[in-house]
Amino acid sequence: MIERIHITALKSIRDLSVKCSKLNILTGTNSSGKSTFLQALLLFAQEKLSGELISLGEFREVRNYYMPTDDIKVEICESDKTQPSWIQFSEDKDADSYKKTQSSSHIKEWGLHYLSCHRTGVNDIYLKNMPVEDNFGIDGQYALAFLLKNESTPVCADLLVYHDEYTNSLFDQVNYWMKYIIDTNLIVNDLKKTNYMQVKYNNNPANRSSEALFCRPVNVGSGVSYLISIIITCLGAKEDSVIVIENPEIHLHPKAQSRLSEFLYFVSNSGRQLFVETHSDHIFNGLRAGVATGQMSMDHIAVNFFAMNDQYETLNNPIVFGDYGRITGTNKEMSLQDLFDQFEIDLDKMMGL
Repeated sequence: MIERIHITALKSIRDLSVKCSKLNILTGTNSSGKSTFLQALLLFAQEKLSGELISLGEFREVRNYYMPTDDIKVEICESDKTQPSWIQFSEDKDADSYKKTQSSSHIKEWGLHYLSCHRTGVNDIYLKNMPVEDNFGIDGQYALAFLLKNESTPVCADLLVYHDEYTNSLFDQVNYWMKYIIDTNLIVNDLKKTNYMQVKYNNNPANRSSEALFCRPVNVGSGVSYLISIIITCLGAKEDSVIVIENPEIHLHPKAQSRLSEFLYFVSNSGRQLFVETHSDHIFNGLRAGVATGQMSMDHIAVNFFAMNDQYETLNNPIVFGDYGRITGTNKEMSLQDLFDQFEIDLDKMMGL
């Protein structure tokens, strides 16, 4: 597991060290450095500025504006290593490019899965062939293909939910969480002699015995299509995987967002480490309520609130949930302004305060 990430001279980040846990939540205003933090992790995994996971452009575009002579460095402390792993990019002025140096890393051994905010949504048909066996695609475009190929495969015991109506197969466990989060089930059909497959959804329990009454994705709320790749990726990823998810709340009702927070916490306690960027107060408060009620442990969650200082550089305020959901920022130099306080601000306006 990744225990700490230290970033130097990358975009808005001058020098930032973040302590990590099983479930890592990144929140803050737009352009506060959340994506940059995740990009540092992706850079570490792909070992170059532009690649399959992320393409950032030229070296000078992404080096911190106030550090024109410094190298970009990402350093990761892993729980099973005595020394940190690192990757460093330095400017090569002669070639108008950059040079790279690095140490060894376990991330390739663990496996890193990235679901971007541009996830595949509503389609009539989906590709059923996967270029790599356990690659779900950065947009989740191969997640349903993975489900079709592995629908009868038993889910890892640490990820298994025992329920009378659902077996231990990947297909049934996906449907369990679909039912719990958004009260919907799905079926997948292989379109023979083509490169495609079809998925249909049903949110009416009375109709689930008849395939004919399942609907095409276009006739079901679009949040369903954006959610499915998250569930499949999390349940299909191997133990010790690192899973990076941007904005899991896309097109989901507040109740579904809150229940999704329970799913993310559940997965993170199965030997899979999650890094989640979110603007959802419902995911934030879902975890907050879980800690307050004792259903979740703050020891397994790291909430990081990013904000800009006067020099437009990223700062981090680690957040702790206490008794009755009390919020405490551990960085005393930062305020909690803009930490999901808009509801209270609007309520005060309505009350004339």
